[in-house]
Amino acid sequence: MRKDIVLSRRKIRFLMIKNNLVSKYTKLKYRNHKTMVNNDQISNVLNRQFNNKKPNEVVVSDLTYVQVGGKWHYICLLIDLFNREIIGYSVRPKKPLN
Repeated sequence: MRKDIVLSRRKIRFLMIKNNLVSKYTKLKYRNHKTMVNNDQISNVLNRQFNNKKPNEVVVSDLTYVQVGGKWHYICLLIDLFNREIIGYSVRPKKPLN
């Protein structure tokens, strides 16, 4: 006869350590990857003057990553500072080259 037993993760961990057991299943975790960082000095052309008079006068970009379907994807957005509108984007499963 089988009985269903409900245990917390903490209790299972304790029992596994006590009996020298190791799980084959591991949960995927984000790991910070050390890479070369661009430390070039860039001049401050805008000098925090973000109130533009014309569309497409100043366009800024941002590269970030999001997790989609358990995999990391990179997204690059182009934003017009005139009205804060996204005017372009690119999405890739791998980091774009230069």
